[in-house]
Amino acid sequence: MPLSRQDQHRVDLLKKASAHLRNTGAPTELADTVDFVLTDEGANFVSRLRWKGAEQDTPNLALRMPLAVRDQVKAMAAAEGKSLTTQAAVALNAFLDGKFTPERPERAPRGAGGTVANLNVRVNAELRRRVDEYGEKLKADGELDWAPLASNVLRSWFVDHFTTLPGSE
Repeated sequence: MPLSRQDQHRVDLLKKASAHLRNTGAPTELADTVDFVLTDEGANFVSRLRWKGAEQDTPNLALRMPLAVRDQVKAMAAAEGKSLTTQAAVALNAFLDGKFTPERPERAPRGAGGTVANLNVRVNAELRRRVDEYGEKLKADGELDWAPLASNVLRSWFVDHFTTLPGSE
């Protein structure tokens, strides 16, 4: 796929910057670094830089669930045009506002659950911390007999809103 005019212009400018650095006697390390950005490895480096901040602010949260449930959640959310990341924020805020209480997860006997998989969703770290603390507070205050974590809230929300499978919890 050819580059857009704007992107090609940026490539040309980077090449000119590299040449300028080499011609003006700047340390070769500077020009080599500009050239590096134009390589496949350089593109990967730039991508890692972009995601570094996102990983700290919105780290991945892996929700273990039966494979069939995970697949249905993803399919129904996509069919409704809903982002799981956005729905995660909606779910956690609904919990904090007292508008949603997750179902207490039931433990299946070891080996009885079938194939499990992770549903990966990026969740704001601060929101996640607040939900975990609120779950602890609900238990401490006797409002719940367990302390829901962000993962419990999300798993329950996704099952309630994006599945039709019986016993999908």
